[in-house]
Amino acid sequence: MNYRKLLNDHLDRNTDKTPVLVALLAGLAVGAALGVLFAPGSGSETRDLIADKSKDLTDSAKEKLSSYKEKIKNSADHLADTAKDKFQGYKERAQDAAEDLKDAKDNAVDHAKSAAKDLKNDASDAKDAVKNA
Repeated sequence: MNYRKLLNDHLDRNTDKTPVLVALLAGLAVGAALGVLFAPGSGSETRDLIADKSKDLTDSAKEKLSSYKEKIKNSADHLADTAKDKFQGYKERAQDAAEDLKDAKDNAVDHAKSAAKDLKNDASDAKDAVKNA
């Protein structure tokens, strides 16, 4: 089995970098905690340092989450605006088509009335010609 091709195909399809970012943050957190635990210092200093790092990581994660929420909201708003614009365009086309059909109907009725009037006049002329003959 060609693992390199399989891996490349998978990487080409997978464009979501969120798992990579989560793994990176988790690795940083573990590395920072291990670094603090093995660093020389008193227990209270180490606990305070771990608490500070944890708070920093929590704040960073909250900021990233907020950023992703904002991006998703903006994308949803853009999608909604695009859908509204398309709907409005289709609505206007439908109204224009309805008006065109109404105009065509009016023209057909006018043409039929004119043809009927012409036939009536022709019949009247033929009747008068028969009377005079």
